[in-house]
Amino acid sequence: MTKNILSTAILAAAGVALSASSAMAQNPNYAPGDVVLYFEQYLGSNTVAVNLGSAVTFRNATANILNIANIGSQLSNGTTGFGSTWYDSTSLWMGAAAVRSTGTTTTTQTAGEPNRTLYISQGRSTAGTAGSANTAGWGGFSNGDMTSGATNINNAVNRVETQSVLTTLVEGTATSNFDNQNPFNILGQPVTSYGIFPGGVMANFGASNIGTLGGVTVEAAVDLYRILATTNPAGTVIESGDGVGSGSFQGTFVINSSGDVSYLAPVAVPEPTTMGATLVLGLVAGGIRRRRRATA
Repeated sequence: MTKNILSTAILAAAGVALSASSAMAQNPNYAPGDVVLYFEQYLGSNTVAVNLGSAVTFRNATANILNIANIGSQLSNGTTGFGSTWYDSTSLWMGAAAVRSTGTTTTTQTAGEPNRTLYISQGRSTAGTAGSANTAGWGGFSNGDMTSGATNINNAVNRVETQSVLTTLVEGTATSNFDNQNPFNILGQPVTSYGIFPGGVMANFGASNIGTLGGVTVEAAVDLYRILATTNPAGTVIESGDGVGSGSFQGTFVINSSGDVSYLAPVAVPEPTTMGATLVLGLVAGGIRRRRRATA
């Protein structure tokens, strides 16, 4: 009897400890579908990541979101970061990724997004124009590609949830998955990211800034794309450029030399009917002005 009571008590204590451990493993500052901006260096020993919040926030943004986060102290740390002049490092790269779910069922959606909806970056090499894509974009992915991409992105960004209780995570390359999913060739150039994105998804820093965008002096910039694995579930949000396995431009993440991260929303393009109405009004107004001049 006493032995049974003791065994039960031990098992109960073990269960409480396991529950506490599991709870501690979950980051209150991360949720599935959050965009993680990450930094890695060719032949570097650490990666730095920061959670920028729900991808849906950026999907729905109609105005720029300035100074979302500052990660300057983590990037400039000489031991775990990349040094005080990290923004001038030609071997430093920046990327962004998010995935809400790796499930393969095609009958559910959350916040207008089916399973395996990917958010992924593509690096801008020049400033370009704020609010417009300055990259080619992503597309042509098969169903298998979407499953692989979702799984591999989750393996990287999920470290922020399981290994941190903050919005940031500084981790050695021995355990980080960001470097594993964003490899370099022997020349220090990114190759296929997350198993499906040829040429990588990151932007390179350099000896000088790339220009000014949205009032920000930009050290590096990445365009963000949203890629759907399916468009079938009711309630799915469909955007211009969307299709199965193809991406739509969402906006651009930029960072300045202080480590301030901002988001530049896409410029709204008038709908064809609006454009037509504007053209008609313009022609009518022009005709009225011409008639007035002729009468005079």
